[in-house]
Amino acid sequence: MLNFLPLVHYLFLSMKKNRASFTSYFFLLILFTFQVNGIAQPNDSWKAGSAYQLFGQSNTVYCFIETADNPWTETEKKASLLALQEAQSWLVQQANRWNTALSFKNHALASEAIVVPAISKGTGSGTERVDWVQQIVCELGYRNAKHAYKHLRRKFGNKNIQLIIFARADGTSYAMRFAKGMRKKKFFLEGILLYQQYSNASAMPTAAVIAHELLHLYGAWDLYTTYAQTADRHAKAIELYPNDIMLRVDFRLETLQIDQLTAWLIGWNKQEEAVFEWFRPSDFKR
Repeated sequence: MLNFLPLVHYLFLSMKKNRASFTSYFFLLILFTFQVNGIAQPNDSWKAGSAYQLFGQSNTVYCFIETADNPWTETEKKASLLALQEAQSWLVQQANRWNTALSFKNHALASEAIVVPAISKGTGSGTERVDWVQQIVCELGYRNAKHAYKHLRRKFGNKNIQLIIFARADGTSYAMRFAKGMRKKKFFLEGILLYQQYSNASAMPTAAVIAHELLHLYGAWDLYTTYAQTADRHAKAIELYPNDIMLRVDFRLETLQIDQLTAWLIGWNKQEEAVFEWFRPSDFKR
């Protein structure tokens, strides 16, 4: 981050001598605000959409989807919501480590599970469906995702909103984030499609996966090898950030943390390091 302190100091002295113009006062305020509360990468294309900045209050809207032949049980739904709370508690603890105030409020988008014709599998290929949020909110009577977001923002009095869709199916969970250039009406409300278990029917560390995918909505990058991330960066991440939740997930959340790079990406760490930009994956273009 650029060091504005010398300029701030100069403007402050000018103000003390009553020689500063209104513009100087205003400029000083802007610089001070950016220095103290600024987002790590304000010009990135991902810094848009309903999940804007991960501090203060964040509202999570959730729903369950199922097919007619594969419904959720009440026990399964309760377990999913407990995992959501566990993920959020962990994120709050991590925010405290970075001297950042964070809280969550959860809201059910629908009182019952939503029956859909089919649930496509997430494969980790980067070619999965990204219009699930649009489909769900339209099923519930909204015109589009942006209309749903505006309604929810007025209802909650807060602009940080994300939708978690718990899917009664197998697959690799993924985040559906908004980037500049995308259609706001269709994609502005950001969300996560969270499968009940992996494609091989093995159990997943649901709380860690929720936290991992939610961090994607707020700008975090994958640090393991994917369609958009290279093996050499994966190896370097193991060396530098071995316990970062964007590198690996675990059933034991207490073994994971948000390290310097991920904290910088989501705006908690204001100290940029030269190596950070080297980790940028191909799907997070400026």
